[in-house]
Amino acid sequence: MLARYLGTLAHRDPLQEVLRSRVFTGTRDPVFHVEAISDRHLVYRYREERSRLAVVGKFVRLDEPDAGKRERILGEYGNLVALQTLGFSNRPHRVVRPLGHEESIGLAVVEENVHGRDLDHFLRLAADGAAEPLRHALRGLAAFLASLHRSTATGRGADLDHASRYADRLLDKLRRQGVLDARAARDLARRRDRWLGRSRMRAGEAIVHGDATPTNFIFGDGGEVVAIDLERMNRADPAWDLGMVCGELRHTFLWRTGDAWAAEPFIRVFLERYAAAFSDREGTFRAVTRRLPFYMALTQLRIARNEWLSWAHRLRLADEARACLRWGLR
Repeated sequence: MLARYLGTLAHRDPLQEVLRSRVFTGTRDPVFHVEAISDRHLVYRYREERSRLAVVGKFVRLDEPDAGKRERILGEYGNLVALQTLGFSNRPHRVVRPLGHEESIGLAVVEENVHGRDLDHFLRLAADGAAEPLRHALRGLAAFLASLHRSTATGRGADLDHASRYADRLLDKLRRQGVLDARAARDLARRRDRWLGRSRMRAGEAIVHGDATPTNFIFGDGGEVVAIDLERMNRADPAWDLGMVCGELRHTFLWRTGDAWAAEPFIRVFLERYAAAFSDREGTFRAVTRRLPFYMALTQLRIARNEWLSWAHRLRLADEARACLRWGLR
């Protein structure tokens, strides 16, 4: 969305003290101009009038009834600190810098305002025929994810129960929305179970971004890739992140051009660059691509929940997910 100007931060607002004492400590009598930068979440940009420096604040509602959601949002600060400690604080691959938090006012994290273009920008260019900027961005993203997954691998097996429960939530939501009827939902659940029973799905766990959507990676100068929105970070199969990126690619080309297959050359560029970061390049590529259709299908089902998409496109995404699961079980 375009940023929506809301005015200046009131002097009596408790956030004033947080920003003054923890972030803008050298600024006398700061004045903060506030912009809403999300349609769906409590995310705002605060730009100090004289210095022109800006930070982003993310909040959770103090009366949020969903304890799991509240815990997830408030956990992002700790996730960012943990990844910074692991080395993701410097170019070219880093996470957004956390500057503070204050749970008493619902402030999950205040963080730097990152400059650059997100992956969605390059997807739009590619849909209009400019392919090379997207290839370049995908190579950078693949290198970032490979660095994250390789450096945080534990050697333990990934918990597939999480993927199973997530699929259940998606199928239930789509059935209630009418995108899937009961029979289609049962069919997809059976295919899910067949997938999770296959030996190929027994992969090692690593830290995954968990929400690898096109707007959650910012590309700056000199090949810099900055990850933002890490509230869903967890330990899982690295193919979770890869499948989300690839599923988003197919959705975007289907949505913007009507041809999902136009995404395939870009998916290959992304996966080949990812695999190249591992000692067993060919083995990594083969293993990842065997698990990938499952996580791509989850991504397509997740996107199909969005009511702002056309009904025809949402139905097509459900068909795409079904085809992914069917093709991968051949």
